[in-house]
Amino acid sequence: MTERIRQLILVTGDVLLLYFSLFLGLSLRYQRVIDSAIWSSHWPIFSAVFAIWLVIFYIAGFYTLTNIRNDLKFYITASQTIGIGILTATAFFYITPSPTLTPKTILLLTAVIFTGLWLLWRRLAHRSISSLALKRRVLMIGDNATVEELTKLFDHNPQLGYEMAVILPHNPKDSIGNLPDYRNPETLEAIIKKYHISTIVMDNQGRASKDLINNLFHYLPLRLEFISLSHFYESITKRISLETIDQFWFLENLQEGAKRLYDLGKRVVDIMMAVISGLISLLLLPIISLFIFSSYGRPIFFTQNRLGKDGKPFLAIKFRTMVRDAEKNGPQWASINDPRVTRLGRFLRKTRLDEIPQLWNILRGEMSFVGPRPERPEFVTELEKSIPFYRERLLVKPGLTGWAQINFSYGATAEDAVKKMQYDLYYIKNRSLILDIAIILRTIKTVLSAGGR
Repeated sequence: MTERIRQLILVTGDVLLLYFSLFLGLSLRYQRVIDSAIWSSHWPIFSAVFAIWLVIFYIAGFYTLTNIRNDLKFYITASQTIGIGILTATAFFYITPSPTLTPKTILLLTAVIFTGLWLLWRRLAHRSISSLALKRRVLMIGDNATVEELTKLFDHNPQLGYEMAVILPHNPKDSIGNLPDYRNPETLEAIIKKYHISTIVMDNQGRASKDLINNLFHYLPLRLEFISLSHFYESITKRISLETIDQFWFLENLQEGAKRLYDLGKRVVDIMMAVISGLISLLLLPIISLFIFSSYGRPIFFTQNRLGKDGKPFLAIKFRTMVRDAEKNGPQWASINDPRVTRLGRFLRKTRLDEIPQLWNILRGEMSFVGPRPERPEFVTELEKSIPFYRERLLVKPGLTGWAQINFSYGATAEDAVKKMQYDLYYIKNRSLILDIAIILRTIKTVLSAGGR
């Protein structure tokens, strides 16, 4: 069962429960099984509410497989999310009043019924999705850090639907004796049958082995899934493993010419959103400026050199969040509890209000709303010495938010930069309108939870 099927099951179940809860709520309200006339007068307007609820559920992460757990965190998040959904629905009915309907009681009944049924449904769904019966058993050809990471990930996340059944290294001998050799067709066949293998993953060395490919070719009638380690890792983690790619990967996957229409549409959307957001933020600009000036004096704004698309430098502008002379000893990595950040600055960073002035960078075409984090030239020069292909993250415009920003906490070390680089490459390869919308929606959760900075 693939990730998309699992997610589709969760979404379909939620939709069916929403309408079933509405039916029960209407029946309780009218104290009888409702007829088609009552149903027809209510379901259209409630469909708008349910659509909003599904978006809120997505923002909360209820369709992300790594969050499918029956633990305390799930129930806390569920109660908070449903509460937000009820408040949003109430506001919706007040903003768009109906001359014939005042469904306050029906909304309450539907919400109570849905909450009880939804928690039960999700508990059963999570347990079923995580069950061994649904797992695909993996035969891994190769043994490296990426394989080790995937093995630990599967052990801690059974809901992903994979189990690392067998790992065959390229060297069939180690300190404890002989290991199975995938080059032997009889050995390979015995392993596939014994461990009920359904997915065979090969690293680059395995794919280059003519003996292995020849052996596996005979197993096509078994309907096994054959996949490269780089693609497998990407599909599971939504990152790109730097250990499994080379220059040809970029030539094969980063078809920038095919993105011209998307880039043009994105630029139009960036301008529209920057103008709208700028007009709205005009109310906040004088207030924030006054607070900064009265508390810490000048300067109110902070400018810093950053690298944009294709390595072109630009001057990024933000509200000042640090003390004066914060870098008197030279450029420094920002940390989570950076002592240089003022109390007001910490609030501005958590809420992303410090980035309001960067709307000007978006209007100028130096940044986008969605893209990799804009990095300083000094750090790019330093990191590209130790991180393979680091400069390739400059193939696209940097953004206010991005795939790395919503999936990984604020990076303060070279090791963190590697992880963020993996997310950045995934975005650069897969960027699309759908992915951009998903990132913006999930950024809402990041801002509300004061995370990611």
